[in-house]
Amino acid sequence: VETGVPAVDEVSRAGLSGLSRVLRLRTSIEAAAPLAVDLERDELAFFPLLYWPITPEQRSLSDVAVRKLNAFMTTGGTILFDLREAGGGAQIMGRTSRATVALRRLTRGLDIPPLAPAPPDHVITKSVYLMQEFPGRYSGGTLWVEATEARVNDGVTPVLVGRNDWAAAWAITDYGRPMFAVVPGGERQRELAYRFGVNLTMY
Repeated sequence: VETGVPAVDEVSRAGLSGLSRVLRLRTSIEAAAPLAVDLERDELAFFPLLYWPITPEQRSLSDVAVRKLNAFMTTGGTILFDLREAGGGAQIMGRTSRATVALRRLTRGLDIPPLAPAPPDHVITKSVYLMQEFPGRYSGGTLWVEATEARVNDGVTPVLVGRNDWAAAWAITDYGRPMFAVVPGGERQRELAYRFGVNLTMY
């Protein structure tokens, strides 16, 4: 999802390019190049998954965009909201950092179900790799998913929320090299971030 902040949008592009490369190497998915989405203008029905980095600068959604996103979620689409914060605790929707304030503002009007930390037996913990943590550039953040498994959309949560800056961990240069250090776990943490991306996409 385009944020209007060029540096953030470039990291998203580079990150999803890196994840697409891993998906092609490790799965049956023939991932194309990532596409930037303007929520106000673009048709969302073509995308099963949206990666939405949260920035305080983003403008609130119009009624048209809210209707499009609600339709997207109720017909099988999934959104990963990434607060991209190094610090913080577990209360994603209740904290008062700039990113969480922006998240609450940007999701106003969206039909987001009640959320809870991903339980140890959630499908996303085992869709390909067995995982109990979901690090990105940062580690330790809670991954929030729908509180109960839905009986629609094949039980797939329409919303995931975290703060670990996954795109930065996945991001690669045009030469295929990592763009950012990951902390505190280094390259092992980057590998786990890629595994989370694979699990998320296959899920």
